[in-house]
Amino acid sequence: MEVKYDYDALAQDGRLTLPELPGLWKYLPLLPLQQEENIVSLGEGGTPLLRCQRMADIYGAQIEWYIKAEHLNPSGSFKDRPSSVGVSAAKEAGAEKVVIASSGNAAAATAAYSARAGMECVVFVPESTDPGKVIQAASYGATVIPVTGNYSHSYDMADLCAKRFGWPNITSTFLNPYTVEADKTVAYEIFEQLGGRFPDVVIIPIASGPLMIGAYKGFDELRHLGRVPAQQPLPAMVGVQSEQCMPITRAYLNGDAQVHCWDGTISTIAGGISDPLVGYENDGTLTLQTARASGGMMLCLTEGEIWQATQMVETKVGYYCEPTSATAIGAVSKLWNEGFLKKGATVVSVLTGHGFKYTGRRCNILQPISKVEQLEILLKKTQ
Repeated sequence: MEVKYDYDALAQDGRLTLPELPGLWKYLPLLPLQQEENIVSLGEGGTPLLRCQRMADIYGAQIEWYIKAEHLNPSGSFKDRPSSVGVSAAKEAGAEKVVIASSGNAAAATAAYSARAGMECVVFVPESTDPGKVIQAASYGATVIPVTGNYSHSYDMADLCAKRFGWPNITSTFLNPYTVEADKTVAYEIFEQLGGRFPDVVIIPIASGPLMIGAYKGFDELRHLGRVPAQQPLPAMVGVQSEQCMPITRAYLNGDAQVHCWDGTISTIAGGISDPLVGYENDGTLTLQTARASGGMMLCLTEGEIWQATQMVETKVGYYCEPTSATAIGAVSKLWNEGFLKKGATVVSVLTGHGFKYTGRRCNILQPISKVEQLEILLKKTQ
C-alpha cells in the first residue's frame, strides 16, 4: 500500500512548504494528514547536514562527504519522523492506543510521541534488545513486552494484536504507509541543505529498508514537482547491512530477483539492522529493487569494520552514534576502494541512531588521582 498525491495540483499551487510549522511538518502538503491540529510533534526533523572532509581525507576518498545527523532527533533516532507522522495519523483516526514492533529505536520514538499525544502504547521488542532502548521506551510510559526470538517474532506479535484489538500498528516498516511517507522528509531536507541540488549517492543502514524507499520517493517527488530538471538523475541509494544478518545484500550479491529470509544465527553489535525478514521477505525485495533501480547497491560490513567505523565518526567528527549508524560511515571506504564512488562525488551518509542507544561499549577509564606527580605518570603511560 502506498500513499498517492495529486502532484499536478501541488505543482500548480506552488506552495510545498509551510514554514510556520515545526520541523518536518513544514512539508505538510506532501504528508498524509488532513488537519493541522492533529500534528503530534516534539520538534523532529531539521537535523544538521555536516561536511566531514577530515574523515574523507583519512579514507583517501576524494569526495564531497556529508553526514545527515538523524541521531539528533528528539528521542535519538530517525524513527522520530515515522513515529510523529504515524501517531498523528492515529490521532486523526480517533485512536487511543497504538502498537508497534521494534528492535529498539522505533519503540522509544513511538513511546515518546504516544506520551505527547496522550495515547497508550504497547511495544514488542526482541528479547536481545539493548537495555538502553528498552529503558528509554518504558520511561515514556509505554508497556514494553520482550518477545522470545528475533525481530520477526516481535513483528508477528504486533501484527496479531493490531488485528485482534483494532489498535493502529505504527511499526515503521512497509506495514504502515503513513510512516514510510515521513521518511521522504529526509530527502527534502538534504536537497535544501545542499542548496537545491541532489547528492550523487546516499548511504543508509538497512534492516528492511523503509528509510531508503521513503528517501528515494522524496527525491523523485522533488523532480516530479519541477524542483530540478526532469532529466536530473536521482541519487544512487546504497544500503548497508551487517555480515551477521544480510538477507538483502545476499540477494544483491547473488543477482537474485527476490529476497529470502535470513535463517542463520544473528550476533551483531549493529542490532538496529538485524532483521531476518521472516514472513515479510517482500519488504526486502522492494528495497533491493530500489537500490538497483537507482543505480545503487547493497553491501555488508564485518563486525570489526562496523566497530572501526563507530570509533571513526566519534573521534574524527565528534558525533556519538550507535554501531548501526556507523555502517553508513564504514561503507564509504569500501565504496571508494571498489571504484563505486567517483572523484568529486557528493555523498551523504545517514546517521540513524544516537550512541546512548548502545550500552555494550567498553572504554578505558583512568584511575582517580590526588597528586600532580600521579598525573605526570599517567600522561607518560597514555602517550
